[in-house]
Amino acid sequence: MRIPRLAFIATMAAVFAFAGQAGAVTNSDASKKRIAELYELAKKEGEVVWYTTSRAAYLKGLSAFWKTKFPDVKLTVLRKNSPQLVQTIEAEVAAGKPRADIFTSSLAYQGDDFKQKGWFISYKPATFDRIGKGYKDEEGYWIAQSMFLLLGAYNTDAIKDPKELPKKYSDLLDPKWKGKLLTAHPQTSGSHTAFYGGIVTQKIDGGWSFLEKLGDQDMMFVKANAEAARMVTAGERPVAVAVSSHNTLVARAKGSPIDVFAYEDGVMVNMSPQGILKTAPHPNAAKLFSEWIYSDEGQEQFATWGLQWPVVSDVPGPKGAPDLKKIKLIVPDLSFQISDEGREGFLKKFNAAMNRN
Repeated sequence: MRIPRLAFIATMAAVFAFAGQAGAVTNSDASKKRIAELYELAKKEGEVVWYTTSRAAYLKGLSAFWKTKFPDVKLTVLRKNSPQLVQTIEAEVAAGKPRADIFTSSLAYQGDDFKQKGWFISYKPATFDRIGKGYKDEEGYWIAQSMFLLLGAYNTDAIKDPKELPKKYSDLLDPKWKGKLLTAHPQTSGSHTAFYGGIVTQKIDGGWSFLEKLGDQDMMFVKANAEAARMVTAGERPVAVAVSSHNTLVARAKGSPIDVFAYEDGVMVNMSPQGILKTAPHPNAAKLFSEWIYSDEGQEQFATWGLQWPVVSDVPGPKGAPDLKKIKLIVPDLSFQISDEGREGFLKKFNAAMNRN
């Protein structure tokens, strides 16, 4: 299945039009009541501190919106990658000076990891029951901030006829793709840990046996998800086995020759788990942030600026983006990553399969 290129061309123009539509969705009465009550409590704390891996463009748009919505509660944001943020939180807590209230990770497994370590508290926003299974902890310790797709991507200058593209994962093993594929490495890309971890845990075409065959295709490896999109647009290789949907949207908006395709046997979903830290210095402001970010209005802002899909049902995704009803979605089980042994064992076996030992 190929997702029409015109849908992606239209997306960015629609997104910026969408951004200007204040009140395009309306919060429920339950959300409004909770937000109003929490705002009064949060005013006394004066600030909420958010440690996040979210895209800079999203943070800029959301921060501006927050300032107009909650002028008496300052939103302070620290943006780094997940391992750096974890190290910062650990150091601050050890020093007796915790600073973060909210933590959002780019690594899907860290929601369960932080729950097990006792780092998160349970909090269920008013929209909790509208958030799908797989995108939240059922006890409310974490909720995905949003979700996005890991789609195949290709250079439209190099491949003129989309019918030539792989339709299923097994098609990547066709000899015609040898030396023409690229990928980010799961050691340095959380999205590609989700992608390859999903292939293994879902036993796509045999799981590890499929990856061993893919390893014979002489793939080019890069470090980051966004880098994979850039290398495809630069023509380094015509096909990336997986790229995050929002990175493709950004590249298309710049006029880059890139488009995506969906694997018929299922597209891996990735997400960014978010929770309130037990050591939060501003607990009421943290609950206000969580209540609002999972309200219809908050989720709309994420679709607008984050170019990702809301996890709360009935809130539309980025306008012009692929219709999720036409794509088979796979939410991979990444629980193997929680232990050091699980992560290291997976990477060791992956490198062996890819002939990179």
